[in-house]
Amino acid sequence: MDLEEEISRYERWKQSTKALLSAVRKETCQPYSIPVVPDNLRKWNETAYIPKVVSIGPQYRGRRELLQAEEIKWRCVTTLLSRTFGLDAIEKCMKEVLKLDATVRASYVDEITLDRYALATTMVFDGCFLLELLICESKYDSELPIPFNGISPGIEVKQMDYVISDLMLLDNQIPIYILEILFENLLGSSPQMRELIQNLALPVFGFSLKLMVKSTFHFLDIAYSYMEMGWIDKKIEENVKDNKLTMQNQNLNRCATRLKAVGITIQLLDINKNFISTTEFNKSRRILKIPKLVIERTTEALWRSFIAWEHHKKKLKIGSSSVVDRRSICTSSAILFSDLICCTGDVQLLKDKGIIVDKSEKSNRDLVAFFHSIAKGVDRDIIDSNHIAMFNAMNTISSANYATKVFILLHHYFCKVLDWCYNVHTFFKRGYNFAFTIAGFLTLIQTCYAIVAYHFPKKQ
Repeated sequence: MDLEEEISRYERWKQSTKALLSAVRKETCQPYSIPVVPDNLRKWNETAYIPKVVSIGPQYRGRRELLQAEEIKWRCVTTLLSRTFGLDAIEKCMKEVLKLDATVRASYVDEITLDRYALATTMVFDGCFLLELLICESKYDSELPIPFNGISPGIEVKQMDYVISDLMLLDNQIPIYILEILFENLLGSSPQMRELIQNLALPVFGFSLKLMVKSTFHFLDIAYSYMEMGWIDKKIEENVKDNKLTMQNQNLNRCATRLKAVGITIQLLDINKNFISTTEFNKSRRILKIPKLVIERTTEALWRSFIAWEHHKKKLKIGSSSVVDRRSICTSSAILFSDLICCTGDVQLLKDKGIIVDKSEKSNRDLVAFFHSIAKGVDRDIIDSNHIAMFNAMNTISSANYATKVFILLHHYFCKVLDWCYNVHTFFKRGYNFAFTIAGFLTLIQTCYAIVAYHFPKKQ
């Protein structure tokens, strides 16, 4: 019996290893393409990396606060099968995914504790749910109608708060080749299956439909690649060639108000982008152009996931000569905004310029904390050379008008003092901080008095 079990395990190992090697060779799968968020990033806001409504993949499977979404996920899966009459095909999908057990496990950095059937069930179930989200309201919605003129529950799901941002969280992903297998078995094959899935996903994320040449590995990678296309390779290549840039200062030493004080004009860069794009600085004209940043309730979760994804890509491709692999759009932007903002006056300045549009109804003081928190834990060594050159140019530029500079800086320092006073006031209002502070101060005075009395006793 033991010998038969050993032979069976060996055969499963051989089959799964062949499937894994074949997937890697065909670039269907990239090992470790779904990482975990690094601890140095996660510790600053752990809840930002956890899905709020829906879990995808094995990481948050069965989490109590996410179980409510399981019912609507089942309704989406049922709707997808009703489009294709695929009750028999789903069994075939399960068999195909079972064959890729080693491939699926290799896609995740963390070890998956689920057995092969539980893992395959998660992949098929969540994959069908995602496919229905992609199909509803697309051209396939009319080509594959729901019987009896039914309406897809996927439309309702996409309008729910936090669902779309949950689908782009780093820890909340399944490999995109799972969707390819399900699509092929349920809806039919396509010569450019990866490209098809990518273009179906873009409108779900609110991006305009645009052909993507790059092969991606999950939904977060699709969204990131869309933003990445906005960068100009030529400019980045020119900066990358100058290795001396990496040895220069990787910090912007002047906040927005101090830049204004030295005569740098901050303007809104008017481009059609959904999230973050390139910042431009013209040193001769003293103009800094920054794209609009719209802050919503889901902005922090998305921004942090994109930063974590960039850190993962840098680790995997640190020796790569590809310019694409050296981009760090979101990390560089996080550091830029963190360095630009040191007080509420900087936030208001950027708001007045139309660069920051706050739809989350945060106060200016909350926004200061928000931008500083986003940049905490990031690796400044992965900032692209374009931003390093820009930082150094703005750090070294001389003042244009000293009289104006003094006036602006006096107002700036006044704002900083007000912020400091507000923070002290908030600190004393919290709990028993005021009482503890007074008690600590009195204890210190008593201790000092006792030391003086001991070393310098009164002469009789």
